[in-house]
Amino acid sequence: MNPREQIITKAGKLFFEKGYVSVLMADIAREMGMSKKTLYQYFTGKEDLVVEVIKLYQQQMQTTVEQLIENSTISFPDKASQIFRFVATKLHDINPQFIDDIKQNSPKSWKLIQDYKADAAYLRFNSLLEEGVRMGYVRADVNRPLAVMLYASALDTIVNPAFMKQVPHQLTDEIPYSPDAVFDGLVNIIFKGILNGKEH
Repeated sequence: MNPREQIITKAGKLFFEKGYVSVLMADIAREMGMSKKTLYQYFTGKEDLVVEVIKLYQQQMQTTVEQLIENSTISFPDKASQIFRFVATKLHDINPQFIDDIKQNSPKSWKLIQDYKADAAYLRFNSLLEEGVRMGYVRADVNRPLAVMLYASALDTIVNPAFMKQVPHQLTDEIPYSPDAVFDGLVNIIFKGILNGKEH
């Protein structure tokens, strides 16, 4: 890993843990054991650096998700579960403050995130559902765009502590803590529904 890649990796860890605003270029330089002057030889500023952090993060997510989608040795239910668990765990690593900071202070980065969400969360999940239809796991009469929006909204809300604070504790007490367990439950609800199949 070259110095530029090392900086991106270290900066990403700091941004995701502490947010974008509170992390200064001086903090990143200190973590890297280099001067700010040296750091600025690789990046023109903090926004330039955070854009590269987001690009790398998205590339890593995309690579893994595409590998899972294209893996013909995994059954469709297992594939869906693994994809949901992976995405949930990756998103859980990001402090919600980072997203709020980006939205308020870095329009370029925010657009990058929104564009990626449109491509990854919507189009890739839609392709997964299409595979499920072809293999007979998903009913052909299901409104796939609606299911895709349900999935995307879940990504935006369930792993967001700010949203969870709005939910009565009587409900949150019964929600599993870990992101992979949350999305295992979500997969079960999306693909199996909540009705038990009895006719009245």
